[in-house]
Amino acid sequence: MLERTNISAYRESLFSVNNTIFNDLHSFFITTAFGINMVLGLPANCYILWLSMKEMIQGQSTKIFNVNGALAEIFFCFAVCFAIAEYFFDCIDCRLPLVFLGQLVLLGRPLFLSCICVERYVGVIHPLIFLKLKPMKYRIALCAVGWIFIISSSVIGTTGAIRHYNLILPELLFFFFVKLYSCLMVLKALMRPGPV
Repeated sequence: MLERTNISAYRESLFSVNNTIFNDLHSFFITTAFGINMVLGLPANCYILWLSMKEMIQGQSTKIFNVNGALAEIFFCFAVCFAIAEYFFDCIDCRLPLVFLGQLVLLGRPLFLSCICVERYVGVIHPLIFLKLKPMKYRIALCAVGWIFIISSSVIGTTGAIRHYNLILPELLFFFFVKLYSCLMVLKALMRPGPV
């Protein structure tokens, strides 16, 4: 009887040691990934934002969706500060901003990519409608609605009112199917033979 107790105590202590090692590795890899994202992603997205804004100011391009996508990525790059504070300094209050920024980019990236795909779909398949919607005010209004959607979904997911997978998975599937449909219809239209 005494030997079983010692063996079970040894097993529990062995698993608790492995658990702390796993948590340390887990926090190390997450913080390293956030750090790499900050070092490589922040300058690249700032450069994209600068180039897109420069072209938009000169009136050469209407890359408003690219600007908003880069802005969402830049916000996410600052999550490394919260990740370091949470994983290395055990800051409990840093978890909510970290989750919020993660959901912000998780929803922002596919939403603005979907907007780009739909814009190109309308430009190729329905060029007259595209010319009617060419003014920048429609794109700015769509981006404002998109940001309201992203922030509200991120707040709902962060507060825990709805589970993350119940909220984010349907949204990601919707964006995926919008992009898939838009790209396939554009490819189908471009593969048709033109007038001879």
